[in-house]
Amino acid sequence: MSSRRNAPGQVGKPLPTDRVLAHEHVAITRASCAAKAPFRAVDLEGLTGVPARRCGLVMAFLLTYGLVEKAPGRNVYRSTKTAGDVARAWEESDAEGLRALREMWKASWFARAASNRLAQGPALRIGLVSKLMTLSHSGEAQRRKVEILVDLMAAVGMLRPEDDGYLRWIDDAAVPKPRRQPQTAPADAPASRGAETPDEDTAPAEPAPDGSIPRPRGHADMSFTSSVNEDLIRLISPPILLADLARLSSEDIVALHGHIRGLATLLAKLRGSSMP
Repeated sequence: MSSRRNAPGQVGKPLPTDRVLAHEHVAITRASCAAKAPFRAVDLEGLTGVPARRCGLVMAFLLTYGLVEKAPGRNVYRSTKTAGDVARAWEESDAEGLRALREMWKASWFARAASNRLAQGPALRIGLVSKLMTLSHSGEAQRRKVEILVDLMAAVGMLRPEDDGYLRWIDDAAVPKPRRQPQTAPADAPASRGAETPDEDTAPAEPAPDGSIPRPRGHADMSFTSSVNEDLIRLISPPILLADLARLSSEDIVALHGHIRGLATLLAKLRGSSMP
């Protein structure tokens, strides 16, 4: 019994079960809030179509956030006053019910964490999952529960999924994405070409703002001047994170491997060694 009580995921922040999908979780939540009398999980099965055993797994999450409470009897629950308010909003429309549920959850740790993470605009889902795992003290074994939590926030409208694996907080519809911002030239950049627009074939390869791989320069353009060396330093100095690689397509990954392999081969030749 002690090992179950101290199992990973039980000592940190409360997480939803990973045995119930987000849309099923919402259906069970709605049925629980609307209950006029004490109920068991088997009663929810008839209303939601979700097996009673899985309905019962959702009760711990609803208990934590004040939508149900224990009633006399074994595994018997009843809805709370807060749940009644949510249920009445749901009677008006699905949109009103979800809005009331969002308002009720807005003060929760996961809603505040997501709001803070996305305050500057959309961010990758993988980054939000990592943030929630850290805050909930969840190990890799609980990752699926955190994924379900993110799905649940999206299902009730707290998060808005966007393209390329990005998520946006519902209140930040006007905030642009942080990526694809134009690069500004550093103050100490060489100005030997004056105001002339650099030619596409001779311009130095700058770090791509959207995570794509810069076009390699031709052999004739690779002069060993201090300006080029500084350009290479700026290009390769920032660390590449796993979240950055997740934004690349399979074609980009293959191209990246080719670039790295070619660079390694050239460096090996310059140093008199050979690549295997």
